[in-house]
Amino acid sequence: MFPTIKWGYGMLQALSNTIQAHNAVFEGRKHERFELAEACEISRWGKKYHAITRNISRGGICLDIIGMGSTTFDAELTIWLRNYKPITAVARWSHKRTFGLKFNDPIETNPEVRALVERLEFS
Repeated sequence: MFPTIKWGYGMLQALSNTIQAHNAVFEGRKHERFELAEACEISRWGKKYHAITRNISRGGICLDIIGMGSTTFDAELTIWLRNYKPITAVARWSHKRTFGLKFNDPIETNPEVRALVERLEFS
């Protein structure tokens, strides 16, 4: 398991101020996106990276990964969000350090992530 990230409030606030996600259905999207700005960790090919989420949906997550360049389409990554069990996802797109990841398994198989998305849906 990864150690807990200790980001100061100022750093998280500055990062969340740069995020332009909205709590609305995006045109042409299958799932509604919900703003979620918090620290997490990612692993790819045995390397670990710090990241911050931008938004989450029933189908995937968008995040900024610090220190990792672009990745190949369909590269598998593992996400450690909060103290939840790891989530595997594949890269659907990337631009600079921002990545759109599609969850490998439906969120119904991960009760913690499902509960998180449901709380955001009904808040």
